[in-house]
Amino acid sequence: MKAIHVHEFGGPEVMKYEEAEDLSTGPGQVLIEVRAAGVNPVDTTFRSGAHPLSKSLELPWTPGIDAAGEVVEVGAGVEGFKPGDRVFGAAMTGSYAERSGLNGLRTAHIPSNLSFEDCASFPVVLYTAFYALVVKAGVQPGQTVLVHAGAGGVGSMAIQIAKATGARVITTVSSKEKADVASSLGADVVVNYREEDFAERCAAETGGNGVDSVIEMVSAENFDGSCRALKKEGKLVLLGAGTGKNPVGSVTYPPFYSKDIDVRGMSLFNADSVFSDMLRQVDHLLETGKVRPLVGEVIPIAEAARAHEVLITGKVPGKIVLKV
Repeated sequence: MKAIHVHEFGGPEVMKYEEAEDLSTGPGQVLIEVRAAGVNPVDTTFRSGAHPLSKSLELPWTPGIDAAGEVVEVGAGVEGFKPGDRVFGAAMTGSYAERSGLNGLRTAHIPSNLSFEDCASFPVVLYTAFYALVVKAGVQPGQTVLVHAGAGGVGSMAIQIAKATGARVITTVSSKEKADVASSLGADVVVNYREEDFAERCAAETGGNGVDSVIEMVSAENFDGSCRALKKEGKLVLLGAGTGKNPVGSVTYPPFYSKDIDVRGMSLFNADSVFSDMLRQVDHLLETGKVRPLVGEVIPIAEAARAHEVLITGKVPGKIVLKV
């Protein structure tokens, strides 16, 4: 089989599409023929060596977490799948490859109305958005939630999930094109952060009270503004510093502590205890059409370096997907 290999950490150019050893099915895994793989911001930080866990990787290493394809073999301890099934899920062996072993507990069947490319765009962003909104923020019907980067991968999912729960959604974008995308997904208020202060807009839209929760993907730049946007005892869920951003930020303590803001970090690596229940609820959202994919661009796997470059620019709405 062939796979993308990283022999040394660095820029996108370090990724090479080359021959790789065939995979065997491990316990708890579902081995698939990969048809499409999602590209996520975390892939770029692992590839560059900037991620704290990069040093634990054995080189050469294959990037990628999101994968969709057809089942080849089912490992011991996994039930509900058989060879030929169309599935998507979280890769344990790297999804930028012709074959990959998925985590059996985080694998789902592809609905009949969705393609491999659609579902390769889902796993990380869909599960992340659900975990942030429902588990961490506890969003309830009638609440108002601020979702940053509403036309991005996580943001586009968060808008739809929040609307499905009955919440009101304010979101931020950087262009009219992205504003149109966010509106089409159901956002109630779309703020171009290049043209106006999103915190002031949140105050205006909530009668001066502030939003109930913020789903924050660009904390290196937005932390203070998100605190200003929140109501007293509001929840700020931190998902990341921002793609290609400096991971170091600063905090201006008022209004951080003056509002008793509840700041919550999160990572899907820590979601095992709730994942099976979360997966059932996510499947229901997909089957009922309350959540739909937002694929920005499909790029051949041999051009994975270009896919990372496109992702880092932040100019393409939705998810970048590699076609295998």
